[in-house]
Amino acid sequence: MPKFLQWPDPTRMAWIKEEFKSISGIPNVGGSMYTTHVPIIAPKTSVAAYFNKRHTDRNQKPSYSVTIQGVVDSDGVFTDVCIGWPGAMPDDQVLEKSALFQRAARGMLTSMWVVGTTGYPLMDWVLVPYTRQNLPWAQHTFNEKLGEIEKITRGAFWRLKARWGCLQKRTEVKLQELPVVLGACCVLHNICEMRKEPIDPKLEMAFELFDDEMVPENPIRSATAAQARDRIAHDLLHHGLRGSSFV
Repeated sequence: MPKFLQWPDPTRMAWIKEEFKSISGIPNVGGSMYTTHVPIIAPKTSVAAYFNKRHTDRNQKPSYSVTIQGVVDSDGVFTDVCIGWPGAMPDDQVLEKSALFQRAARGMLTSMWVVGTTGYPLMDWVLVPYTRQNLPWAQHTFNEKLGEIEKITRGAFWRLKARWGCLQKRTEVKLQELPVVLGACCVLHNICEMRKEPIDPKLEMAFELFDDEMVPENPIRSATAAQARDRIAHDLLHHGLRGSSFV
């Protein structure tokens, strides 16, 4: 797995930051993360832990799942994955269980942002959209720019599931073996992306990527990050693509 799915070295990371900045105008973005759900058959134990209320409400029948949290670069290639946590866990709790979170806790993600959806909290290294209603124009503009990055992430996860149909329907793979299968799908996705393999046109309308995000109970966990986000939003509105350096 390390050959085709690994955290970028400093040279590669600098290139990724420049690519994301050229796309969005937001500086120091080293990756963008998203959490998707893979349907499973109801497990024999710990059923409640795997119960996916959001998908149950949408499908109008009991749904169970496990999660794939992934960070992608500006090309839609996975640079980090966290696989197999129960589907009842919200995105912020999955993040806290991940090696990515531990890497940040050890001070290895300084001077960079990982962009997240509204399902993640704002932290010193996690940059997320504003979630209030009736946003000021600067914050609205920021969300639009961040959305350009999120398009890359969602597109990568869509292609992952489009290529490997086993991720779309309830799998019969044993829970303890499932992380290996899901990890293999992520690696194969990267190989396809690196080789610029096109998606079969027949898959274009095959399915919709659906993963509702729940805003965390504590959505802002760093006052410093909140100030940095406000500065970035201000600079994006008033100075175009120049942006703001960092926290």
